[in-house]
Amino acid sequence: MFFTLDDVVRFLRLFRRLPCDISDELRGWCWGDYPVVPSFGVRVSVWEVAGGFCSCGRDVYLRRVLGVVGRSSLSLRVGGLVHRVFHEAVRAAKGLLYRVGEVDGFTFHKMFSGLRAGVLDKFRSEFSDVPVDVLEGVVSSMWNYAANVYASALDRFRSRSAYLSLDGLVSMVVPMVVEYPIDGSLVGLSRALRVDALLYPNVLVELKVRGTRPEHEVGLAGYALAFESQYEVPVNYGLLVNVRFDKDWRSFRAYEKVVLISDELRMRFIERRDEVMRIVSEGVDPGLSDSCSPYCPYFHVCREGSGG
Repeated sequence: MFFTLDDVVRFLRLFRRLPCDISDELRGWCWGDYPVVPSFGVRVSVWEVAGGFCSCGRDVYLRRVLGVVGRSSLSLRVGGLVHRVFHEAVRAAKGLLYRVGEVDGFTFHKMFSGLRAGVLDKFRSEFSDVPVDVLEGVVSSMWNYAANVYASALDRFRSRSAYLSLDGLVSMVVPMVVEYPIDGSLVGLSRALRVDALLYPNVLVELKVRGTRPEHEVGLAGYALAFESQYEVPVNYGLLVNVRFDKDWRSFRAYEKVVLISDELRMRFIERRDEVMRIVSEGVDPGLSDSCSPYCPYFHVCREGSGG
């Protein structure tokens, strides 16, 4: 989850050994041609297309057409907390290294760990609706893990060369950008997409807390199409990271799933994108889903009779 340059090398070696046959007409840079070209003039987000909550898109209809405000469940808030801690830890690790210069791993670990109290205070305010034991467990376990990973990587990369620049060293210890912005407007998506992380050189990373589902792989295809449309650089693989906490929230495990952004995934995203675009553009109510996720922000509307 807190990847270093050694992880980049590991993934690239794995990708090279995997089959990869992606049709050029399904690349994002073919945004003006069928089937990638958007069918409607509205823009949608990746989570509206492949959020995994509603199979028929009624959540999008309720929000975008009727203006219904969704409810944020505890599960969704905890998921948001995990993402915020991840982003903050990566940002803080880079910032600390640039601020103090080249230090040994022990010193870095001590200084980075010292930032945890301030992060806890910040998130206590931002996530006041999350139980204190859950919040403290999530922040402490993730922050400790990041401290261990980056301190070890710092010593490891410092030992490999005496001539590394500070910028080069930082890019080896923390080789990713969190909340990486992508302009998806050419493929009918938002101008302000944010993928959880971009791992150099072009690996898109998404964190999931409630397990990974097929819809999440479709979502990766959406980010890949947007990235390709903006930079005209191929994205063949993405990475889903499933973060699972123990019952006491004091420890977690991160499971990596490499996803080939195949023709099938790309077409599924495109077809689903066009369906959601039609709902928004024409104001079409798709009706109730056959199966509603209890985590959906609009579950109370569709299944509890509160206005739907």
